[in-house]
Amino acid sequence: MRVVCILAILLSLSDAEPISSFLTDGENKTSTSLETKDQEWNDLGILRQIINQETAIRLTLVKNVHALVNDVALIKKSLAASEARFTRQQQMIDALKIQVKSLQQENNELKNSSRISEARIMELETNLQSVNKNFSTLHDELNVIQKDSDDKRRGMFNKIHSVLDDIKIEVRYLSVTLLDFKESTETENESREKKYEELERHFNNSFEELKAEIFQNKLNLTNNKVLIQNLDDSQSEIRGTFTEILNRTVTKLETQLKTSEYEQLKLSSAVASLEVASMNLSRLNCDKSNHHAFTVGISLRNISWTGGTLVFPDIIYRKGTGYNPSTGIFTAPTAGTYVFYVSVQSESRQDIRLDIVLNGSGKVRAMAWYGSGDSIYIDIHQTGTNLVILHLQTGDRVWVKRFAGTGYYSNSAHVTTFSGFKLY
Repeated sequence: MRVVCILAILLSLSDAEPISSFLTDGENKTSTSLETKDQEWNDLGILRQIINQETAIRLTLVKNVHALVNDVALIKKSLAASEARFTRQQQMIDALKIQVKSLQQENNELKNSSRISEARIMELETNLQSVNKNFSTLHDELNVIQKDSDDKRRGMFNKIHSVLDDIKIEVRYLSVTLLDFKESTETENESREKKYEELERHFNNSFEELKAEIFQNKLNLTNNKVLIQNLDDSQSEIRGTFTEILNRTVTKLETQLKTSEYEQLKLSSAVASLEVASMNLSRLNCDKSNHHAFTVGISLRNISWTGGTLVFPDIIYRKGTGYNPSTGIFTAPTAGTYVFYVSVQSESRQDIRLDIVLNGSGKVRAMAWYGSGDSIYIDIHQTGTNLVILHLQTGDRVWVKRFAGTGYYSNSAHVTTFSGFKLY
């Protein structure tokens, strides 16, 4: 500040010399006292002006200095804030770097796990293919075993029926012979009545024993029936047991025929037991649980029907299981020979053709066809029927499918029907 003031004074003095020289025309003249006083007053005025200027400059400088100080303080604050922000951003950058490293590590781990998963998936696909091949092989072997079992079962039943027929013939021949023998023995002496009574008591005891054997045979036959239906592996065992029972029965009958001439009633009872066994064997093939029959119909007409499967929702008669009225499909509950019959009536002056289908393959066709042209204006209804005999395996499906045509006619009397039953 002092330097500024000194510079201001020197400048004012330097400016004053040209003024004085300008007033004196640049020449040194002898001045009077009055002029000297005026000169002093002028110097004082200039000095005041310089002091005033110096004061004004000082005030201005003070203001500028304060402003600069404030600006410097603001700059320091902004710099501090910038440094703080920079520090925070640096910290965020460091944290992001750490996260990026962790994400890279996780990405590498996921890549490794994905490679492992792909390898496991390939291994599982290979195992699945091998399992599918094994399943198809086992399925084929099971079908072959099932066919062999069915053939063996049929052969066994045929042999049993032939053996029983032979036994019936022989026993009936023996019965006739014994009846003749009885007629000849009735003429013998009364002295043998006591012996006859003893033999009768023996016969009664033998009859009770035979009844027990018959009951045991019935139980054995019932067990054989259950085993034949449910277990294919036990067929040989059942056949052996049944053959042994028949052999023992025949042996006992022959022994009784040779040892006693009064065993006629016992042999008759044996014939009855064999007939019961035959009836049981017949029941084995005609068991009520093996009966399946149905007749179904439709109670409403449908003029514009063009569907695929014709559903018969009304159950007229049903024995056993197999037919589903919701889908119109019959599923064979047991293997055997079945008979199916369909009857359809066409709508007025229309034609309809229906197929009886086994597992999607058409077997026979019922056709109600109209071909008289459009010149006839009366109502004409044609009826188409057909019947088919099919051998079904367990699980085979049979239904009625439209082949061609439109609509069908039916009413509450069930004009259009579908029937089926197991023949044997």
